Amino acid sequence: MVRRGVLIIIAVGVAACVIAVVGWGKGRRDIVLDGTLQWGFEESAFFPDGDCSNEPFWWEWPNDRDNDLDAKWKALGKPTALRVKVRGNLSAFGMHGHLGAYRREVQPITLISVSPSSRCQWTWVKETR
Repeated sequence: MVRRGVLIIIAVGVAACVIAVVGWGKGRRDIVLDGTLQWGFEESAFFPDGDCSNEPFWWEWPNDRDNDLDAKWKALGKPTALRVKVRGNLSAFGMHGHLGAYRREVQPITLISVSPSSRCQWTWVKETR
């Protein structure tokens, strides 16, 4: 009897973990995202919440907001990175962007705000030792 109860608890725990992982990995539509955007050769990186310690998401490029973003970037004096707040879609967990190196993709719908920011120091190439 006790063994059956333990098995039920384990099964419920495993089911809860599966549901949590599936929910975390799903894409989301029409949400507000805030973070640091930087770009360069083979780079289009969006760091959610401006947290440079996490791996960035791929900023969809080209997209319908490119002209708006470019105008604001120039008006700000062409900084090396931007702090952006956008309404957009977030892709499901997967391989996105250049060589599939980004785990998610941000698809901007509307720019809410844009300001200059410091560039994050990161590399998308994993070092192996």
